[in-house]
Amino acid sequence: GACHRSAVTSLLGMMCDAVVDLDQQLALKQHVGKLASMLMHGTGKSLQGCALSDFMGGDEDRERFKEVVSGYSANSSAGLSPSMLSIYMRDAIGNSIKTILYHVPYRSIAGRVHHLVGLREDTDHKDEQFGDVTRASSDAIGR
Repeated sequence: GACHRSAVTSLLGMMCDAVVDLDQQLALKQHVGKLASMLMHGTGKSLQGCALSDFMGGDEDRERFKEVVSGYSANSSAGLSPSMLSIYMRDAIGNSIKTILYHVPYRSIAGRVHHLVGLREDTDHKDEQFGDVTRASSDAIGR
């Protein structure tokens, strides 16, 4: 329930640069200042209602993200397992940001699947190694 979601949000908050709560359409349920700062969007524009995928670096990253999170539906009896994905995000001036996404799906009170996503800039790997990280995490989540 809400207590579990709060604990997961706190844990992601300690590990990540920003934590967002996404609705069924994968849009931000509220503005997240830390994400706006990470993507250099400033304080003048709210990100509430924006699709997280709109900030991803390219079509391949958007498709991989949607593939990972679309496996969960309100009618699915399967467990809601967390996953990790390495992608590129794009900031407001077009720079690519290597990012690790930590995805934790959960059910709302109404039974709908929503998504907590922690985003952390990946400063641990050089560009030539990033592809290996992506494949390893994709394999690890069985996708």
